[in-house]
Amino acid sequence: MKKIIVFFGLMVFASAAAGLSFNDLFLSQERGDVALVDLSGTISPSSGGFSSSLTPEQARDLNQMAVDRNVDAVVYEINSGGGAVVASKEIRRSIDNLDIPTVCRIRDVGASGAYLLSLGCDSIVADSASTTGSIGVTSSYIEFSDLMDELGVGYVNVTAGENKEVGSPYKEPTGEEKEILEEKTDIIGEEFLSDVSEARNLTQEQKQEVGTGEIFLGSEAIELGLVDELGGRETAIEKAENITGKNLEPVNLQQTPSFSVFDLFLSSLEIGSQSPIKASIN
Repeated sequence: MKKIIVFFGLMVFASAAAGLSFNDLFLSQERGDVALVDLSGTISPSSGGFSSSLTPEQARDLNQMAVDRNVDAVVYEINSGGGAVVASKEIRRSIDNLDIPTVCRIRDVGASGAYLLSLGCDSIVADSASTTGSIGVTSSYIEFSDLMDELGVGYVNVTAGENKEVGSPYKEPTGEEKEILEEKTDIIGEEFLSDVSEARNLTQEQKQEVGTGEIFLGSEAIELGLVDELGGRETAIEKAENITGKNLEPVNLQQTPSFSVFDLFLSSLEIGSQSPIKASIN
């Protein structure tokens, strides 16, 4: 036994002297690739012609690039404060549907909808100073009935259904209409919290603490069970290596945006036609 221990010690010492890491020593010598995928910007159903948005279509395209490149794992580098509810869920599903190991790395911010999409990963890494959490939902819309009164603009609308005008920007909401919006918002919020609790195996105490909508630093998030490890890109790649059992070489995957002035015009029409009520997790 002593000979084995001595031999092991000499092997580790020799490896350290040669500049080899623990992973280099004990992982399989089989090599592979890990895709680095940037998920930054406000999460939106469509880009609206602006590159600062993160959309489900972009995420699906990047995932397909990873599959076509035949990489062994994907590290998603997240920098987003959240955004549209359904778009966040769609991105999470596209990550979940990949048949290769995935690691989400939260950079400066990975909160609300951006945290929701990270639940699709096999492991979550964050810096101790990263901002995450914000597990909650907001619903909002602009109401300008007072401005219309000042301008002398009248509003006439005929509807079939007493709640058809809930969320109309042309009239002040009634107490009952506010209650309806609050009820729908609470339903989405409860679903969000349940998704987090189930995916992260939170205790009841942890669930109550993270369900307030509060933001957490990475150093707090790890104590609450929201992330698996503290670190940066290197830590995330090591996580992927541990899952695959391979030494992984990083490969940057990026999309080249391609849109014309006509695309911008069409996207502006699309934005203008959307519902005035915005349910978002950010």
